[in-house]
Amino acid sequence: MKYIVQVCLLLVATTFVNAADPVPVMPVPVMPVPVIFDTDMADDCDDAGALAILNELADRGEAKLLAVITNRADAAGLSAAACDVINTFYGRGDVPIATDKDGAKVSWNHPSSYTPALAKEFPHDYPNDQQCTDALRLYRETLAAAEDHSVVICSVGALSNLEDLLNSSADQHSPLSGEELIRAKVKQTVIMGGHFPRSAKPETNLRLDPAAAVSVTNRWPGEIIWQGYEVGAALRCGTSLQACGADNPVRRAFELRPYLGGAAIDHGKPAHDQAAVLLAVRGVQDEYWTISPPGRVIIDSDGHSEWRSDSKKRHRYVTIKGRPDSLEKLIDNLMVRNQVTE
Repeated sequence: MKYIVQVCLLLVATTFVNAADPVPVMPVPVMPVPVIFDTDMADDCDDAGALAILNELADRGEAKLLAVITNRADAAGLSAAACDVINTFYGRGDVPIATDKDGAKVSWNHPSSYTPALAKEFPHDYPNDQQCTDALRLYRETLAAAEDHSVVICSVGALSNLEDLLNSSADQHSPLSGEELIRAKVKQTVIMGGHFPRSAKPETNLRLDPAAAVSVTNRWPGEIIWQGYEVGAALRCGTSLQACGADNPVRRAFELRPYLGGAAIDHGKPAHDQAAVLLAVRGVQDEYWTISPPGRVIIDSDGHSEWRSDSKKRHRYVTIKGRPDSLEKLIDNLMVRNQVTE
């Protein structure tokens, strides 16, 4: 009997000792961030670099590229083709692409330095922009099919498409209005636009459609993270593409985009849009970013922007923490396909 009691006491003691031991924590799988990329793929090559980064992050299991939607009318009508060229290069030629048929409301007739060459020299299967699916239709279709509160929208051009979505009505894809659909499906919106805390002159993306910028800023029902012009202006990226082969369409875009008396690939170029997609997928990483307290962005009819603190609002803006060197290196590495070192 004494032996049995001793064994029982030993088992109880062992149980309590084991219970006090640290319990191994199994890593929680990181789910890819579902992203809609709203781009003015035509004038500047940072859009091409941004789409390359989205594809690279998708290759790493960090992002899921749901759709690419263009927001500026390319003079050559080849913005969708250029997007498809890049997606096809990364093995994602099946990602749906749509175009805004009237583009930004402010006329911008400068021919693209790279979309015609990309469409001519690289594989793709998209027609002229006017023949592509309409931007609003793809927005509503994609959001309707998504999980609730899951989608991150990354806008790096005119806000025309976002205003159209906001103003949209129920259709065959969803019985919800645009505002209701945004509330139900969108987790966060990242906008590259404006200049903070206050702009001295209208920033390009807001100036392309000032009325849309005012409407979206005042009425958007969810959280907006703003990345102002000053962020991308502090970053010089693109020289890493010199190491890529001639089969890389992003390298080609940077070769063709004039900059500082040469090409963007020679010296690097401001990385406005690459930084925005990085924010959209990886969030506000503490080693790279500082984020403002809650507030709201004020935009006037000309496209000037101003920041105002307001704890009841859901806007914030980011600034680069410290020197930009480490963020530049990260962006340059991610633009190079299968670049592992960060």
